[in-house]
Amino acid sequence: MNKRAFRHTKTRDKGFTLVELMVTVAILVILLAIGAPQLQTFLVKRSVSTQADIFASALRMARSEAIKRGQRVVVCATNDPEAATRSCAAASTNWATGWLVFVDRGTTANAFDAGDELLAVQQALPSSGGITLANSQTAIAFRANGLAVGSNNSFRVRPNLTGSETDSDAYNRCVVLAPSGRVKIENEVCP
Repeated sequence: MNKRAFRHTKTRDKGFTLVELMVTVAILVILLAIGAPQLQTFLVKRSVSTQADIFASALRMARSEAIKRGQRVVVCATNDPEAATRSCAAASTNWATGWLVFVDRGTTANAFDAGDELLAVQQALPSSGGITLANSQTAIAFRANGLAVGSNNSFRVRPNLTGSETDSDAYNRCVVLAPSGRVKIENEVCP
């Protein structure tokens, strides 16, 4: 037997050299520099999509309740959803401040008043650049058969951006309400 074969040879200590660590850090910095703007774009688009989904869900719920109850149900913009006495906005073009969903049994059509049953309240959307309707309509009413009264509307959901990106339609979503009461979300520019 060869006694040298059983001798332990000195092995290198485990760990990283300074050069290996610097190369790894440099690669990480390059990857972060490339990925950070894409992450920001993803987060903005996801925020707008979420807001469009919330608004579309409110419209779908109102339509469903109108059919289920056999009564007129209204979704209206409100300037102060947390007020003690809630009311629909008189002339709001921005639905992102909040909205009310109620069964319209009161004396005034499309206005929340005595006798109406409140179904849902949506608080203001904090990171929204706005949910706007071209014709500044402040209420959407659904009949007992699910049809949207006098509606063929498109709501434009925008992000809260500053700088040159504010006019970009790439981030916008469009919530389309057909006269039949059907709601869909499009990634295109609103008409």
